[in-house]
Amino acid sequence: MGEVQTLVSTDRCYTDSVEQAIGVYDASPYDPVRAGIKAAVEMAEENPEGAQQVLWKLQGDWSTLERLQTMLGGEPTRAALRMGAAIQAARAELFSPAPQMRRRLPEILEWLDDTD
Repeated sequence: MGEVQTLVSTDRCYTDSVEQAIGVYDASPYDPVRAGIKAAVEMAEENPEGAQQVLWKLQGDWSTLERLQTMLGGEPTRAALRMGAAIQAARAELFSPAPQMRRRLPEILEWLDDTD
């Protein structure tokens, strides 16, 4: 899966995984949200159990959530709601018997879109 590293359930790997997805976001000249989400989905496809743990940790990491909400743009409350819906969609897939994050990618991207 190219340059995307596998998720592991340690604090250091949580930080590395979040920073890697943000790095892809920062490096994307066109549609950085899509690029960052695709990188996260790629990591989750490689290790769904690690992705579950990263997602749980992310939900309690207020400073990272605020940073991600700022990156999403738009009105802050709407950005938080959009991110919460995307997290719910990811969680539902990751905790399914045979997770396939790629099939949820369109739904997740739709939730994160701010072009109403």
